[in-house]
Amino acid sequence: MIHPLDGNAIAADAHYDRDDEIGNEDGETCNRVVPPDEDEPRGYKPKPCKGLMYLDCTYGDHHCNTCGEIGD
Repeated sequence: MIHPLDGNAIAADAHYDRDDEIGNEDGETCNRVVPPDEDEPRGYKPKPCKGLMYLDCTYGDHHCNTCGEIGD
């Protein structure tokens, strides 16, 4: 049984809430994180993308104006 005030349990729960923060609609912040690379220094934590999502009228998809990722 995990105690509700256990720091590791709280950190694990915060990880699962991350999907709600990713931008998928027009005007939302992207917040996508680049997948880890084996060449990165140990302990490196990549920063989330701060770009804004916009609607691409040609295809009807939402794209990030900074990293180019397509929203769901």
